[in-house]
Amino acid sequence: MSFDRECPEMVHVAVNTDPLQMLLQDEFTKTQHYGLKVRNIPHTKISEMNELKVWYDFGEKIGEGGFGIVMAVREKSNNKQWAMKLISKSTAGDRIKMVEQEIQILKLIHHPHIIYLDKIFESPKKMYLVFERCHADFAKIYNERKPFAEKIAKKIISELVDAVAYLHKYEIVHRDLKLENILLGENPLDPTDEYYIKLTDFGLSSIVKSGKGIESMLHEFCGTIYYMAPEMITFRSYSQMCDMWSIGVILYMLVIGKFPFYGKTEKEIQVKICTQSPKFDAKLSQEVEDLILLLLVKDPVKRIRATEVLQHPWILSKKMSRTMHYNIMDKMKEWKSEMTGKKRKSYQGIF
Repeated sequence: MSFDRECPEMVHVAVNTDPLQMLLQDEFTKTQHYGLKVRNIPHTKISEMNELKVWYDFGEKIGEGGFGIVMAVREKSNNKQWAMKLISKSTAGDRIKMVEQEIQILKLIHHPHIIYLDKIFESPKKMYLVFERCHADFAKIYNERKPFAEKIAKKIISELVDAVAYLHKYEIVHRDLKLENILLGENPLDPTDEYYIKLTDFGLSSIVKSGKGIESMLHEFCGTIYYMAPEMITFRSYSQMCDMWSIGVILYMLVIGKFPFYGKTEKEIQVKICTQSPKFDAKLSQEVEDLILLLLVKDPVKRIRATEVLQHPWILSKKMSRTMHYNIMDKMKEWKSEMTGKKRKSYQGIF
């Protein structure tokens, strides 16, 4: 059964009322944020698209989104290949704020496994974002090759978690981690690398407020339902740990070949995410099952962090010992107890 047919259409809620938590409002944060300096990305005003042909040769359309299309372009001055996203302001409407937010975040970050924004052009009707060129959408490759061997899944997850650990270090939450937001680029050190990932689409990303407790939490209901953490679905406050849940969903999909929580309706999916544990119906190593369970913990306080994932035995290609903290059976027993006790009751009445 194909990936597209085995699930209903994705539910993507693009409402975001949290524009960078008032980032870049004072003179200090205009130049840096948590030690990250804002990159001076050229932003050029133009009157129409034809002016871009002075600098770029346009190739084929390589992508399409809700706001516009993505074109392959070649920079004439140096023959470099880029991907240019053409965004219609009228089509985007109020959601153009998501584009502006993505730009502000991409100005702050620079990581080998995060898409690189090179230049911005803007006309009265459109915005043109020039990104590094990637050669494939990972979701398409996944559909063709799923499930993946653990060795390949380990490489993909290691690179994804490395990027997310970098974001979390600087208090940035992606909030929409999913296969569709992963591209495959060129590894500068190994041209034969088929799975050199690039994390993209920061339109729903946010920066966590400084402060303690509830003041530092996020509250918006946003993302793609199959990848949403329980705390987002139940409309509670949440933190960057929602990203770790999404990584758990992605890891499960890589090694199993389907979603850990599947349903025919949005409500059914939500209930399963909040009340059920993942089922392992394929032969996997003890180490990868353990990591999946640590990522798909309902309670975000108990969920494994990005830096901890990078030290997990599965990532380090080590066998788990009996004396280690990670224990699959204990986790399963704990989940069963929680789901039949107070935690299960706490979800009643929400849906």
